[in-house]
Amino acid sequence: MSVVNLVDHPVYLYAEVDRLIGLSAGTARRWINGYERGGKFYEPILRVSPSDTEWATWGEFVEARMLAAYRDSKIPTVRLCEAVAALRATFDLQHPLAHLRPYLTAEQGEIVIELKGMDASDEAGLMVVRNSQLLLGEPSRSVIESAVLARDERGEQFAVELTPDSRFPGIVLNPDRHGGEPTFAGRRVPVTVIAGMVAAGEDHADLAADYGLSLAQVQEAVDYVAEYGMSA
Repeated sequence: MSVVNLVDHPVYLYAEVDRLIGLSAGTARRWINGYERGGKFYEPILRVSPSDTEWATWGEFVEARMLAAYRDSKIPTVRLCEAVAALRATFDLQHPLAHLRPYLTAEQGEIVIELKGMDASDEAGLMVVRNSQLLLGEPSRSVIESAVLARDERGEQFAVELTPDSRFPGIVLNPDRHGGEPTFAGRRVPVTVIAGMVAAGEDHADLAADYGLSLAQVQEAVDYVAEYGMSA
């Protein structure tokens, strides 16, 4: 699979996005493809316009993971919508949240962008994305700071491998590995396979030796599957 097309490659059904990120049912569909409520249609946040598909692309998945983290930082949904639209227009990127690491962060209830190090300015500080106001404060790092990055055909960096939950740093999602299901960093074995073997009575030490994992990773697989209610 080429790096150029990876961001736009369909990887997950909407329900799978909810499951992998830990969102309530239907959230991914609303964020990615919009929704109707009370006779009013609400436009998508992560897609320019609705599409007749049940699939989310890898770029949309990465952005949904980012959006979940910003929401956890108490940023109102209306501000998230405005910020994503502003980023899309400013950088001419379909999936700006999937591209801009490490510049984006959350501060004081806003999505902000770090000015220092950007081509447009050598000035240090923070700027509110949705309205270009300057904001003083100490930036925090985004949830995809540990992501594996690549460059697209324009030279823009984007995430090609994502750690879905910081509590399980050894477990990653990669759209080019087992259909995007959780695997171990540097290994192709699915997390559910290891957890299933443990449930079947396999010894932790034997599994670690057979699959090149640590004992901690074997236990991480068990805990991850239990946390996300996955079938082992």
